[in-house]
Amino acid sequence: MVIVQVPSDVLKVIPSSEQFSNLLLSYKREFGALVFSDYEKLLAVFDTLNISVSEYLELSRFLLEYVWEKLHTGHWKNVPIYWRLLYAAVRMLRAIYGTLKMYDHQIDFQPSECLQNILEDLDYSLIMGFPIFDTLAAELASMLHGTLSSFVSGPSIPNDPRFTQICTPNVSLDSFNKGNRTLEALERIRRPSLEKFQELLRIGRPFILTDAMTYWPACQPGGEHAWTVDYWSRTIGHRIVPVEIGSRYTDESWGQELMTMNRFIEQFIINPEGGSGDASRSVGYMAQHQLFLQIPELGRDVLTPDYCMVGGEADRHESTVDSNVWFGPPNTVSPLHHDSDRSNFLTQINGTKYVVLYTASETPFVYPHPESMLCNTSEADVEHPDFKKFPNLTLAHGFHGLLCPGEMLFIPPRCWHYIRSVSISFSVNFWWKVDESFIPPWPSD
Repeated sequence: MVIVQVPSDVLKVIPSSEQFSNLLLSYKREFGALVFSDYEKLLAVFDTLNISVSEYLELSRFLLEYVWEKLHTGHWKNVPIYWRLLYAAVRMLRAIYGTLKMYDHQIDFQPSECLQNILEDLDYSLIMGFPIFDTLAAELASMLHGTLSSFVSGPSIPNDPRFTQICTPNVSLDSFNKGNRTLEALERIRRPSLEKFQELLRIGRPFILTDAMTYWPACQPGGEHAWTVDYWSRTIGHRIVPVEIGSRYTDESWGQELMTMNRFIEQFIINPEGGSGDASRSVGYMAQHQLFLQIPELGRDVLTPDYCMVGGEADRHESTVDSNVWFGPPNTVSPLHHDSDRSNFLTQINGTKYVVLYTASETPFVYPHPESMLCNTSEADVEHPDFKKFPNLTLAHGFHGLLCPGEMLFIPPRCWHYIRSVSISFSVNFWWKVDESFIPPWPSD
């Protein structure tokens, strides 16, 4: 029998049905009477805990599927916030109901299955929903992950440095063919002062910053929190994350899938060819995911660079910096693109990435995509360019380099950048807004 110990401080902050109702009451008209009535039925049963877990999951199934369709209607950024709130609330109700039933030893199927269902509900709430009730979902998920990990093992991690250590592949920049491209090696600058960094920010050239991440727990070779495949499997292996399937997001075959970290590791990191030698199998990439909002304890392994406080308002706070986590196998590719007016630090924690960059002044030569949805992305493959199709690419002056563990790549506003992983790679990027005086103009047509 699996005993689920729910700390008393967690039990004290579990929302009541009244709190769940008040959360969405102001959107009752937008939902319509039938949808809100279904929601109220879930709340009534939540108060009594008088049906089994499987019955409660079935009771919520139709409403959950209905809201899921609403989340996938139109562009994600245009989805009304109230549908995301309702989705998060239903997922949270299911998760808390299952947790309380386990706590009272009243579950009607295997404890491991119940725990996996609860974690799925919590992660879907965090990924697809809208944050509700502070950090309760994240805290509950972290606690239950530890319980599940104690008796459900993850994939067998080979005793190989690629999976158990922080590694720097033995590769030289000279091995990357520039062809007819004009590419200058990125300058490496050792831990500049904040004053010096402001000067570099104003100059607006990309560069690699070294020796500024040595104190991060994630970067400590052999450390308890060093970011390795093995550490992630043990720490967050049963958590669900979004994975991009396909070589690059501009490909027609590109798509996304939600899966557990352990499944991602087993399918795309440890065994990327499925044992068949089929190198054409799709690449999987956990890319541009706000993982620290979903799993805050993993965010404690890294620190927001102080440099992200430079260049903007004097009262800038860390909360104004957006961070994303990137984890994948060799040969994941981010096509040449720009991040508009934001400054960006790409910090490399484990593995190596090859990068190519062009400042905003080179925009006329890098072939921005004509489609509005992809206008910040180049049509050209800058590492293997077709000069017959994109002849002006030879006129562009750019930079390239290898970003190694413990190094940061500074990407100025409006700077085009292409990134390919040379090895298994863990990265975190930090975006922040800067004053208009630090943003270069786009070249006139």
